[in-house]
Parts: sequence; structure tokens; C-alpha cells
Amino acid sequence: YQAQETLPYYQQYLLDGDFLFNPAQYGKTDDIHVNLNYQKQFSKFDDSPNVQSVGVHANIYDRLGAGISIFRDANGPISSGGLTAGLSYFIPISDEGERKDQFSFGTSVSAYNMNFDYTKINVENQNDQLLQGDGSNIFMVYANLGLAASYRNLFGGVSVNDIALSNDQSIVNGIEPSPIKIFLNLGYDWHFADNMYVTPQAMINLNTNSSRTMDASLLGTFYNDNTSFSAGASFRYVQNRYDNQSLEISPVIKAKFNKFVFGATYNIGLSDIQKYGGNSFMLGVGYNFENVLNRRGFRY
Repeated sequence: YQAQETLPYYQQYLLDGDFLFNPAQYGKTDDIHVNLNYQKQFSKFDDSPNVQSVGVHANIYDRLGAGISIFRDANGPISSGGLTAGLSYFIPISDEGERKDQFSFGTSVSAYNMNFDYTKINVENQNDQLLQGDGSNIFMVYANLGLAASYRNLFGGVSVNDIALSNDQSIVNGIEPSPIKIFLNLGYDWHFADNMYVTPQAMINLNTNSSRTMDASLLGTFYNDNTSFSAGASFRYVQNRYDNQSLEISPVIKAKFNKFVFGATYNIGLSDIQKYGGNSFMLGVGYNFENVLNRRGFRY
């Protein structure tokens, strides 16, 4: 088997799913936040890749946050899923009372399982020894680490994901752990007018296979006390030791009504495969529940 990927990385972080890639984001607000995402890729293909994730995180005691998420990834004969759970800790870095200026660190553990269904492969010789399914399941455990900070509308973070805790040698029984991923992000909310701001943001995904995925996004937001609406676009570029390519441009919309959040992206592919496979899209919904786990609130 080639290296397996845990939760595939799309635009979840733009749709309130940043905690899926950085455990330091668990409990970053005072609410219990529930987040669901669905990604459909290559819409013209039968059995095209699709990913679903469900997660929840909250501030559970004083400055301590916690989170848990599950995902399912289906791609033709390959199906995989995983569960991640972890903790975070927050430190205020100003006297501002709405948790806008804070530093946090966190860690989580992921349990990952992949299954390969050999019966879904169309081949001339069904008796081929390589298609007998002796190694159709892979189970692995990973650790994840993260740091995050926000100060005066500037925000950023770094996380190190998929540190193999089992089968952690280069190759064990034909199974290669997925490469360690390093996520770096930096952004700024520029409030240039009353009830309006724009957010330029950059996200880089590095891994130990010398591959780099780079995102640049710009969103504009209109808001009042209970609602907000954001619109913009994200551009993705990938580079490795052999080649580099512009992958996609993704228009993004996001809206918040009281405690309900909805978002969507449409990924317009820039590579040749989009001519045959079609584009992709992501939908995200979320809800902020009153924090019944920590009625005392955040400790400054």
C-alpha cells in the first residue's frame, strides 16, 4: 500500500472546521460548537470521492478545552474512517474580555481505519493473487499537536498532525504510515468600516514527503449583533520535488444567524482532470449551543 491519508484537507478550516486540523482550537469560544462538513469531488465520476466529518468542541472547565470528531472518506473501492479526541489549554494575553486575545496549545489522538474492497475492481483475471484481499484492512493510531494565538484581530497557528504511534516504522507488513503533516496559517481581520471587515488568510500544508499545498484566501464580512454574511474566494497551489501546479479557485460564502452557521465552497479545478471528472463542492453547517458543561465560564 502507498501511504494512507487520514482526514483529507479541503476548505474545512474556512467553514469553522479549523479544530479538525489543529487541536489548539478546541474550546476557542465560550459555546459548545458542533460542526458538520460534506465534500464531493469529481462530480462526473461514479463512486467519486466524498468525505463527511462531524465534530464538537467546547471550553469544559476554566481555561481547558476539549474536542472530538469523526470522519468517513469513500473513494471507489477504498473506504476509511477515523475518530480524533483531545484537549487544549488557553492563556489570555490581554485584559480584553471576549476571548479575542489568547494563546492556546493542544494535543489529540486519532484512530484511523482503512478498508480496500477488492470486489469493486474490474480486472481480466479475478484469480490474480494480488487481488485476494489478504491485507484489505489497515488500522493505525496517530498523535497531533498544535499551537494557536489571536491578538488585536491578527490570528495564526501551527499544528503537527499524523505522528504515527503504531506501525511507525517506514514500512511494516507492506503498510506505510501517512506522512507527518505540518499546517501553518496566518490571517488578519481588517475592520475598515463600521460592521464590515475583510480577512486575508494564508494556509500552508507541508509534509515529510516534500509536498507543499498553499492556500491564499480573501473574505469580506458584513455583521451586526446577531447575524453576519461573508463572501470571497480561495486559491490553492501545490508544489513537490517534481512539479508544481495551480489546483483550484474556490468561491466561498458563509452566513451566521443567531447561533446557526452555514457555509459552502465550490472548487473550480484548474488541472486537466477536471475536464473529465468535473469540479467539487463542500457544504458546512454548525450550531453554537449554550455551554452547559462550564456554566462558570472562562477564567481570565
